[in-house]
Amino acid sequence: MSKGVAVLAGTVAVVVAVSVALGLSSPDGSVGGTSSPSATATHKTTATPTPSATTTKPPAPSAALAPLAVRGTWPGHPKAANVQDGKVNWCPAVRVSGASEATRVFGASSAKAGACAAVRFVFEQRYSRLAIPRRSYRASDFNFVRSALTSSTGSGVYRARVNAFVSNPANSTARGALGIVLFSGAGTPAGAKQASAGLGRVFYGKAFTTRGYADRAAWIDPGWSTVALAVDHARSTPRLVATLTATASMPVFNSSTSQDEMITVPTNATFTLVRSGSSWKVDTWTITSHSSSFAPLTIKRG
Repeated sequence: MSKGVAVLAGTVAVVVAVSVALGLSSPDGSVGGTSSPSATATHKTTATPTPSATTTKPPAPSAALAPLAVRGTWPGHPKAANVQDGKVNWCPAVRVSGASEATRVFGASSAKAGACAAVRFVFEQRYSRLAIPRRSYRASDFNFVRSALTSSTGSGVYRARVNAFVSNPANSTARGALGIVLFSGAGTPAGAKQASAGLGRVFYGKAFTTRGYADRAAWIDPGWSTVALAVDHARSTPRLVATLTATASMPVFNSSTSQDEMITVPTNATFTLVRSGSSWKVDTWTITSHSSSFAPLTIKRG
């Protein structure tokens, strides 16, 4: 991991779904002057005050809107992962290990592209704006996930999982089966202005809407490990296996201290990927999440 996150207070085990062993190939898979002198009178010299510079204080932290510090595309991303047209190109920051067999089977550039696809899935599908809690969902909300999957997995397995979740968003099993971070806002009191993020923290803006993150990034400080590559020969066509750990943080507000904070969500993931033309698609995955943690809001610098 490129950088650790200091824990401020406790861990969170109830606000984010835990996705364990989600093998998608099978149904059970798991921000001045002076006066002139006079002969008859003495005059005092008075300096004209110099205008003071006008300073604008930053707005006080508020649960209504995430701070300006988190504007932009993935604030805190590594410098090598450059932003182009509002999208992060993750690949220049991706490093691989154990790639000898993958290089022999797929070629060096193709194997590296597969590792990049795994990292991209983590930070564009798993950690997405859809994570901001809402009360209801539509199946079309998850099309951006399906587009990163193989056609058989996207249509044959994932669509059914999406439908199961959309019909019952309170079902934690259905939520976890999707493999992406979806905060539930569990424990939000009836009529609360903001949705609970746990342990006295809340998500910005009106409860169960995305208004508090308008023109703000939902996720910051992406970090990930070297991607370990291997080859899966279980099928007639070899598949690339990519394993990594990763973290990302969502800005939240501490209602007790009236300070901006962040909730950090760790991920351990193993993906199997299949080449689709010149790109790679995710076929199966195993994803586990450890307990999330809170810390003061900070943005990494490169």
